[in-house]
Amino acid sequence: MLTAATAAAAAAPPAAEWSYPTVPTVLGISPHGLLSAVGIVLAWALLRRTLQRRGLDVGAAEAAVMWAIPAGLVGARVDYVISHPTQFTSLWQMLEVWRGGMALFGGLLGGVAGALIVLRRRRVPVLPVLDAAAAPLAAGIAVGRIGDLLLGDHLGRPLTGTWGIGYLVQPGSVLAPGFSPSPARAPGLGESCTDPGAFYAGCAYHLTPAYDLLAAAAIALLLVLASRWIRPMPGVAISIFALLYAGQRLALDAARGIDERPFAGLTGTQLIAAVVVTAAAAWLVTTAARLRRRTMTRPSRDAQTPLEGEAEPAAESNQAAPGSASSRAGDPS
Repeated sequence: MLTAATAAAAAAPPAAEWSYPTVPTVLGISPHGLLSAVGIVLAWALLRRTLQRRGLDVGAAEAAVMWAIPAGLVGARVDYVISHPTQFTSLWQMLEVWRGGMALFGGLLGGVAGALIVLRRRRVPVLPVLDAAAAPLAAGIAVGRIGDLLLGDHLGRPLTGTWGIGYLVQPGSVLAPGFSPSPARAPGLGESCTDPGAFYAGCAYHLTPAYDLLAAAAIALLLVLASRWIRPMPGVAISIFALLYAGQRLALDAARGIDERPFAGLTGTQLIAAVVVTAAAAWLVTTAARLRRRTMTRPSRDAQTPLEGEAEPAAESNQAAPGSASSRAGDPS
């Protein structure tokens, strides 16, 4: 039975409202895990192609990816624990990863950290490899979020305004773990769509995976289109990815529904995202200032003097001969 509060919540329709049956499993596998795996495979395929075109060390990147996967799992769990501290009463519970509980943003940071260690130990230029990974990472995230959409995961707060993408819960839908009532039912007596932590049939909630999917896809497209201009500046592509992706998570995670907010009303992911945004912005500002100084003081040597993290011209010639695939302009970042 819909209450007056429910009717009031529905009075202002969102900019877009989706409604579809949730898909708890695909061939017995959670869509979240299945599409995350597809996203990882896609990201690696795109990264490998870009590395080959740019004449970078594919073997070192393969080793880095092998270490990035377990490091990403650790980062994903740490982020989840930070975001849901009251769910755990002991260290052992925090380690019980088989019971579920992973956060994509922390997984991303953990994976990058693991890859950095391997690349450093192999004495491979880090920034060119990270720049090559920027667009593939964004594309992989977009694909992975399709699984969350199918599962009905990460539903947000009640959508009572006129902006956003709303998911209208269907009666009887099996919601993702942590979301209740499941199977979904309409609000009963004394209940409404605005009840914290409840997700009722017939009510619309922010579809936060859609926000993440659209943002990641847009970032990937931007990096590909801008690759010709930003490729000569080491660290810029990965910094743009970090700034934009972390920035949208910092802003849009405010719409999340059940994430705890341990500090200043922010989720654990938002706290980490604030640090990433600050670091990425600082790198971009520093790079811009360095370019400006070079332009003003040594304009005649701009083409010969590499930026920090950029390979010397002689070294680059050993990696990619003129006319090879890596010398073509406009390859995806």
